[in-house]
Amino acid sequence: MLFAVLSFLTSFGFSSLTATAAEPLSNGAVRFTYFAPMADEVVLQGSGALRKQKMVKQPDGTWVYMSTVLPPDMYTYNFKIDDGLMQTEQGNNDVVRDIDQYLNYFFVPGWPADYYMEQPVPHGRVEQPWYPSTLNGMTQRRMSVYLPAEYDANPAKQYPVLYLLHGSGGDETAWLAMGRLKQIMDLMIADGKCKPMIVVMPNGNADLDAAPGESPYMQAVAKANNVSSMTGRIEAAFPVEVMTYVEQNYRTIGDKQHRAIAGLSLGGLHTLYISANNPQLFDYVGLFSPQTTNALNDKKITGIKSLTKGIKTLAGQVPVVGNKWESKLGRKFEKYDDIVVYDSLDQKLATQFAIAPKLYYIAVGKEDYVMKLVTMHRQRLDAGGYQYIYNETDGGHTWDVWRRHLLDFLPRLF
Repeated sequence: MLFAVLSFLTSFGFSSLTATAAEPLSNGAVRFTYFAPMADEVVLQGSGALRKQKMVKQPDGTWVYMSTVLPPDMYTYNFKIDDGLMQTEQGNNDVVRDIDQYLNYFFVPGWPADYYMEQPVPHGRVEQPWYPSTLNGMTQRRMSVYLPAEYDANPAKQYPVLYLLHGSGGDETAWLAMGRLKQIMDLMIADGKCKPMIVVMPNGNADLDAAPGESPYMQAVAKANNVSSMTGRIEAAFPVEVMTYVEQNYRTIGDKQHRAIAGLSLGGLHTLYISANNPQLFDYVGLFSPQTTNALNDKKITGIKSLTKGIKTLAGQVPVVGNKWESKLGRKFEKYDDIVVYDSLDQKLATQFAIAPKLYYIAVGKEDYVMKLVTMHRQRLDAGGYQYIYNETDGGHTWDVWRRHLLDFLPRLF
């Protein structure tokens, strides 16, 4: 029977794991062991400083990897066995889903990880309502809504609202699970580092009405590439369906000055074009590692070689063919009228910045493969003389980067 053991320093504050033998290491490193006597290779696949690490087999069939001292952060990991099987750690209930992978996680306390952990502060709550929708012939879709701890105790108070959008392959649970939104909001509000606000996390996957396993109607699994979410339908439906439901059912302050929208990667694409097409709605705009073009009807994208596999697929396998997109595999993508949301961006930005947003924020990691897209968008903004804040940090296209971007973005709101 395969099982895994994570050994750790108790001084790091890791919670004890059932069926686990803790072996404190005096040098502050973390020791991973995985028992697989019949395996030819076991690879630890971790986030951040862990990265991919080949484990060393011991005579008793246990595979071992000893880390360096890890900087404070949230770390996710699983194990890849030589047959390609991905395994989480048995006996460890700290499991999170990222697109189609299940991962164990732990924290090394300190900044910024303290904001990702449960803390002894007043806790907000999360609701996950279904709202009416006609997108893709659906009747309803699901969103997640964070309400600050004081919300129920102040029934007459209205709140500003942040619409926070996920990336390709994500859903309405992504910012809660991998993004640690609830924990971040609870502590930042308690510390006075951001204002109490409502945070709305809609499902931006056009093909699914909710996260996999959460819908009584659809059984599809998560996919990393959401081509159908790049045809303008999400952007067109957003103010009509998502915002209408939120403003009718929650105590929001319903004006531009008290609305913010932000998103990562594909959610950055949605954020860019929702805000550009609706300049009267948002005074705060945040683009985290944004995909700044839908890649389907933008010929400039085909020359960029540093993009993800998903965007490369769009650029190389879904070229524009007349009024339709057709992949090399023969799949055809119907022409949607909503594709017009991507047209005439220069003119739309001119209108948006005629009465400029109070904050137009762009953040990206130095090693991020969308850097060229970000640079192109910044050049467009610079050419128009539009003011924005640019935050370039270490890291790539990963959740550890986006969580830090959110920590920097939230105190700037409202």
